[in-house]
Amino acid sequence: MDFRHFELSDLLSEALIAVEAGDRVRAETALRRALRWVEADWLATPSDAPAAAATAAPAHDDDDED
Repeated sequence: MDFRHFELSDLLSEALIAVEAGDRVRAETALRRALRWVEADWLATPSDAPAAAATAAPAHDDDDED
């Protein structure tokens, strides 16, 4: 199971809390961290992301068991 979306959600929640508090510097910092995370994790090619092979579940086709 892929839990990466929880980490991204936490980063974006931190930015939203800062925006609501009127803390522009903290909001910008949180958004930059979220952007770096997306660039490094989701936009990385499979060869760039060493964790991609470990987290990818093998495909399982139940139709072949007839």
